[in-house]
Amino acid sequence: MREKIFLISTIIVTFFSFWLIFNDNTMGMRQDADAGLQLDIIRDDLATYSKMKPEDAREYYEEALNELHALIEMFAGTEEALKAKFYIGATYNQLGNFDEAIKYFDDVLSFQDEINQNFKARLLYFKANALLGNGKVPEAKDVIAELRKIEPGAANAFGKELGGTMRVGMNAPDFHTKDFQGNPVDLSQYEGQIIIMNFWATWNDQCIQELQETKKLYRKLKGPDVQFIGVSRDDNIDDLKGFVRQHNIEWPQIFEGMRHKGMMSKLYDVNRIPIIFVLDQEGKVQYIGNQKEKITQIVTALIVRAEKKSGD
Repeated sequence: MREKIFLISTIIVTFFSFWLIFNDNTMGMRQDADAGLQLDIIRDDLATYSKMKPEDAREYYEEALNELHALIEMFAGTEEALKAKFYIGATYNQLGNFDEAIKYFDDVLSFQDEINQNFKARLLYFKANALLGNGKVPEAKDVIAELRKIEPGAANAFGKELGGTMRVGMNAPDFHTKDFQGNPVDLSQYEGQIIIMNFWATWNDQCIQELQETKKLYRKLKGPDVQFIGVSRDDNIDDLKGFVRQHNIEWPQIFEGMRHKGMMSKLYDVNRIPIIFVLDQEGKVQYIGNQKEKITQIVTALIVRAEKKSGD
C-alpha cells in the first residue's frame, strides 16, 4: 500500500504529537467551550494517528480533516476555529500535501495580533517541514531562522543547516555499495561527471506521482556528462525490482531498505523523500531539493561551465 507522507526523523515525529497540545490561552479571541471540547477530542486523535503506520492512519487523517472543516464552519471567528486551521495544516503535512499545509499555516500566521509566541513557533516549525517537503530549501531556511528567535530548541531539530550536515558547497560523502542487481556503485567511479541522486520509495505516493517528471528529467539530461542514481528506501527489494521492471526505469538503483535508517540515508542525512542531490564534476553538492526546473538549470550551467573550461 502506498502513502503520501513526509518521512521525518524520530524527533520530528515526537514534536508532531507533542506540539499539537495547547495548554495556554493562545489567542486574544472569543472562545467557545463546545468547540474546545470537540477540538480536544480531534487533537488527541491526531496525536494517536501520528504513532500509527502511515498506511493505516490515512483514512483516519481524512476523517479528522472533515471534522476540522466542520468545526471551523460551525464556530467561525473563535479561537478554536483558528487552532483548527493549524491542525488541518499539520494533518496535510502528515499526508504529504505540502501546498495545502503551507496555505493553512500562512492563513493562521496572518493573525499576527491574535497569536502568541508559543503558537507562532508551532506554526513556523510545521511550515518549515512543509517547505522542505516541497524542496523549497531557501524558503525553509528563512522560516527556521525566524523560528530560532522564538524557540531555539525546535529550530535545532532541523540541525544547524536545515536538519543536517549536508549543505550546498560541501564535498559529497563517498560511498561504496551495490545496486539491487549486485553491480558495484562507488561515488569515485563517476569522477568528472555530474551526479543526480534521487532518494525515493515505491510506497511513497509523492515519489510515484513525480515519477514521470523524474523520467523526463532523465531523458533530458542523460549523457556522458551526467549520471543518475536512484536510492530506494523500500522495505522489500522485490517491490523495487518489480516496479523498476514495470516502469522501465533505466538508471541504477541502490536498494537502501530500512527506510530512513539505511547507510545512504545516514550518510547524506536524508530524513524526507523524495529528495534529489546534484553533485558537480568535482563531487561537491550543488543542489538539495526536488524542483525539476531548478535541477535542469543547475546541471545545464555545470555542463556549459565545463565545456568553456575545456576550451580554454
